[in-house]
Amino acid sequence: MNIGFIGLGIMGSRMAANLQKHGNSLVVFNRTRAKAEPLLGPCGTFSDSPAKLAEQVDVLFTMLAHPGAVEQAALGADGFLSHLRPNALWVDCSSVNPSFSKKMAAEAARREVHFVDAPVTGSAAPAAEGKLIFWVGADTADLERIRPLLLCMGNK
Repeated sequence: MNIGFIGLGIMGSRMAANLQKHGNSLVVFNRTRAKAEPLLGPCGTFSDSPAKLAEQVDVLFTMLAHPGAVEQAALGADGFLSHLRPNALWVDCSSVNPSFSKKMAAEAARREVHFVDAPVTGSAAPAAEGKLIFWVGADTADLERIRPLLLCMGNK
């Protein structure tokens, strides 16, 4: 499974690092490349844009600061949503409101992409320790597909 991660701030960087600690290779993107540096090497490559990242992955995690950032990364000029393969999974861990998640789920479905709403409870320390709590809204099959990845980052 090819995994992408967009948004390497306080939470996202720690979540991505935990995916790597469990043996997963990542393709990552962040507006500030320097924040991606600790993840790069044998198990991590940097992509120049969300669109280019999407072309390489089956599962894409986003952990962004606000709905506008999510929408820009997904639907902007270099947005990933039009570049994900059919049946790819987009897992949004950003803290956004339910109506926004429904809007993004509809945009994903129009492109034959599966959407998983998976915001987290926790701060930097639990994120670093892999002890986040995920609140997941997804089809059962999609949840089962990503459950092993979620368990790399959280324990519930």
